Amino acid sequence: MTGQEVERRALLTPVLLLLLAERQGHGYELVQRLGAFGCGDADQAHVYRLLRGMESSGEVTSHWRASESGPARRVYAITQQGAMNLALWFVRLGELHGTLHLFLERYVQLEDVGGRAGRDGGSPRDGGSPRAGARPPDHARPPDHTHPPDHMRRMRK
Repeated sequence: MTGQEVERRALLTPVLLLLLAERQGHGYELVQRLGAFGCGDADQAHVYRLLRGMESSGEVTSHWRASESGPARRVYAITQQGAMNLALWFVRLGELHGTLHLFLERYVQLEDVGGRAGRDGGSPRDGGSPRAGARPPDHARPPDHTHPPDHMRRMRK
């Protein structure tokens, strides 16, 4: 498993709580809804294990719902305990967001990545370091934060 997969897997619990706070759903539907968070390739078996664990810990409840087409499905809903844990995740992830934002801003401002720019004249493609003022690729650049997202504005109030 890659580092990125581990990071995304670690975020499945708060994302599932958020999805269930928005509306209840059955496991397969929740797996599909994870796609909006970049977790569309989440292992279904892992998601179901998480949901069972969340139910054991009192964060979610489930019940069987008959389906008009196909077998009955287990539908999950968030509990009061789950809502409180979701609020704690909101605070933790907000703090992490601040740290990540600072990291990305400072990385973009680096003039000498790796301590070799300007000395070896190389580019990252040929084993050298980026030149002073080099910009990271679009996918590595932080988003424009001149207008913070709604959740950050709510945190500041």
